[in-house]
Amino acid sequence: MYLKELHVENYRLLKDVSITLDKNLTLFVGKNNTGKTSLMEVIKFLISNATSLPFDDYPLDCRQELYTAIVNYWNDTSEDPLLAFQHAVPVTKITMTFDYSDGNLGNVAAFVIDLEEDVEEAIIKVSFDISLGIKETLAACKTQFDALINAEASDEQKKACLQTIVRNNFDGFFKMNIVAVNPANTEDIYEKKKADLQNLFALKVIHAERNMDESEAQNTNPLGQIMKALFGTEMTEMEAGVQGAMQELNTIVADANFNLQGQINDHMATIIENMMHFGYPAADDMTLRAHTNLALERRIIEETVLTYVSRDASETLPGSHNGLGYKNLIKISLELHDFARTIKRDLTKLPLLFIEEPEAHMHPQLQTTFVSFIEDFLTREVGTNIVQVLMTTHSAHVANTVKFEKIRYIQRHENCAVCKAMADFPTTGTAAEKAERLEFLQKYMKLSYCDLYFCDKAILVEGASERLLLPDMIRKCNEAGNFAGVSIPLTSQYYTIIEVGGAYAHNFYDFVDYLEIPTLILTDIDFVKGSHNNACPRNQATKSSNGAINTWCRRVLKLGNNKTVRIKRILELTEEQHTDGYRHLEFEKEESNFHPRSLEDAIMNCNRVLFGIADGANPDFEGGKEKKTDFAIKLLVENRYNGYIVPSYIRDGLIWLNGQTRTGGQ
Repeated sequence: MYLKELHVENYRLLKDVSITLDKNLTLFVGKNNTGKTSLMEVIKFLISNATSLPFDDYPLDCRQELYTAIVNYWNDTSEDPLLAFQHAVPVTKITMTFDYSDGNLGNVAAFVIDLEEDVEEAIIKVSFDISLGIKETLAACKTQFDALINAEASDEQKKACLQTIVRNNFDGFFKMNIVAVNPANTEDIYEKKKADLQNLFALKVIHAERNMDESEAQNTNPLGQIMKALFGTEMTEMEAGVQGAMQELNTIVADANFNLQGQINDHMATIIENMMHFGYPAADDMTLRAHTNLALERRIIEETVLTYVSRDASETLPGSHNGLGYKNLIKISLELHDFARTIKRDLTKLPLLFIEEPEAHMHPQLQTTFVSFIEDFLTREVGTNIVQVLMTTHSAHVANTVKFEKIRYIQRHENCAVCKAMADFPTTGTAAEKAERLEFLQKYMKLSYCDLYFCDKAILVEGASERLLLPDMIRKCNEAGNFAGVSIPLTSQYYTIIEVGGAYAHNFYDFVDYLEIPTLILTDIDFVKGSHNNACPRNQATKSSNGAINTWCRRVLKLGNNKTVRIKRILELTEEQHTDGYRHLEFEKEESNFHPRSLEDAIMNCNRVLFGIADGANPDFEGGKEKKTDFAIKLLVENRYNGYIVPSYIRDGLIWLNGQTRTGGQ
């Protein structure tokens, strides 16, 4: 049994989102404030003790519709104003679909209402419908509003007053309803209790670790907490590897408590007897005797900390000297052990493990192995029992170690979030073409730690020279005023530069469109001639050897996939044809009566004085012996090149990218 799908309407940014979940691991990626954590919070909320929807979880635009509906209700003179109100107010709905095709029903059996053999799903719908006492609530709100607002109040004052009144009375607007739905007939429903819902999951949440400093009073001692759990656990429920050690530890604690107790009590009695000389107790009072509750278990729990031990085991250093990343990993490991025991105690519940941004404080290499650490641990400690892991991350190192089909990309549109399953990509092509494209992207993103999932915009470049020079070129364009008119220029936006080469850039075309990321492709025109594609100047060229350009032209010009693209057609692309979907393509342009074929030639051409090139001569970087990266570094570090001019094709591309906006909002 596992939670197969979650559909959420009108909860925070989740206005109308369907999320398919993997049987084992589902990884949620995306920028900050896109709703990743809300997906986890909604399940926590459902199985909490709460029976009313918190005002802060009701979406902002739904609130505006609610305010309007309330005012319309107050002003409605028809016989049944409540009907219009009920239709106008958005309600919050959460639908969960469970798959029990493995034959393990567990506690989801309480929600199974179709016993046909071919039905292997259970559906639970939780809705916050208009309350039965809504008339009284609306009347109370009207009374409060009239008492606070006079005829001279402005519209803004009225709006602010209504918002406050609705917030204070929000519990009276909606009522939680829980039903089991027949998958074969969605009209066939049965009401259920909150206790049935709460009994479904064994839930563990490991929050992002913001503070791992043990000196902070509010920080919990992780090893002490696991010792507390061990002392409170039945021996038979412990992992086999720790049973023996815990038996010995319990024996030592019991002996210490018994043997030391008498000695301590005797010494304390002497102290008390000497206190009697101060006149207390009186002769007719009961005699005092000291009894010390040693509680060695509590001291072990409170004082057990992690320390560093030298290689010869002769010295120790405090745990505060541990790296924060390892502390975080140790804390997660201890919490996982505790969760494993919870699962084993009740196998009728569906284990759900929420891990929020586990990469906190971890170095990149540790991040890349974290997912396999989780999977290995669960396999070892829980065995064949299904444990669903829902994890969020902002780390490209974590994201790119997970297979595409396990990734859910969360993107924020205006006032709402959209969830895209990477298993649905690519959307076009034959099965073989899709498989080839996926294999390339998966391998490339893992090798390069590509952060496309987390950026605002992307720049795909030919090689290392462009990757080194582009940040400086972006700065130069900004200083030259090329980014004017945009409130947040490209220099302050989160863009990523991905080195993909001209032969592979086209593999990213559909991918960035699927992710809806504005993307600039900067590549070389690569003039060639003849059947052997020999490099040549513009006046001899018949075509380009650049795969990114050729694929682009075949698409926008609607040519066949194997059709040769003549250089004339490439150079005649209109401004509109340089943009396709979320992508914009730029390559070298003619300047100073010369058309360069590479980045280096383009830079030399528009900086002839810096490079000592006469007006009539043609730049020929490839004819020299300098390496491309050496050329780029020289441009960046040698003072005499500080004022170099950015080639026009790069400047034009950056201006386009600067002007693009991603759908977003509050």
